Amino acid sequence: MFVLFKWLLWLCMPFTLVLLGLAAVGAWLLWRRQVRPALCVWLLDAALVTMCLPAVSTALGVSLERKYPPVALAEIPKADAIVLLGGGVGASREGLPYPECYPASDRAVMAARLYHAGKAPLIIPTGEGAPLAEKPLLEAMKVPASAILCEDAARDTAENASKTFALLRARGCKKVLVVTSSWHLPRTMMLFKAPGMEFIPVGCDYEATLAALDADRAPMWKKLPSTQAAAQAGIYVKEWLGILFYSFRKPPMEAEGPKKPSPAKPPRTPARHVSSPSK
Repeated sequence: MFVLFKWLLWLCMPFTLVLLGLAAVGAWLLWRRQVRPALCVWLLDAALVTMCLPAVSTALGVSLERKYPPVALAEIPKADAIVLLGGGVGASREGLPYPECYPASDRAVMAARLYHAGKAPLIIPTGEGAPLAEKPLLEAMKVPASAILCEDAARDTAENASKTFALLRARGCKKVLVVTSSWHLPRTMMLFKAPGMEFIPVGCDYEATLAALDADRAPMWKKLPSTQAAAQAGIYVKEWLGILFYSFRKPPMEAEGPKKPSPAKPPRTPARHVSSPSK
């Protein structure tokens, strides 16, 4: 009965009905001898099914996560600061007194774990919602407010890098731990580069790796196309597009580094007026 309920539940999902509806429309067009339109509809249906398969989403995620495999806490070196990239934590507000935790909230947990292990004396959560999201969550995990310095202006990963650079430089930080989801690290580490600073990646939130390990034991209904798998695949595709984009762009930290003073120009000598000879 349990297995039957799971199959019926999948069949009744709106997304499944759309996939089955497209297949039926293709069959109806073929019955009407509209071969080319039928093939177009079936190709669209096949593309949707493919991108919504958990196996495809997992493969895309593993291709990113394997670049930075998990590292034991004892192997992570000490540093001057921890940069915590925002994400996975919903900001507290009126009616929601506590931050909401989503899968990527592992980032905040890892930052707190590093702090309590004595890996760095300062955590810098970066992102627009940091003061109302990561900061109260870190404090709930016994990180003192004096050890948290929020950067609350960054809107994306590039600004995470550029806007934390000034904070790090002002405090003389030379070695920095960068904490974010493992699938986000390849793009992140393309941006966290600056002369005179060493950035050490610390991954967490290994969703695709865990899914790959459990794939053989997963029941059949968890291997069927789903909107959850499509959403995850979209996140991973975005990361690969970001990697492609930033491979043609100078890291913002290097672009905003200290400018070399321009050489002093010699004082201008006022030009003397020379009268033209009279004719």
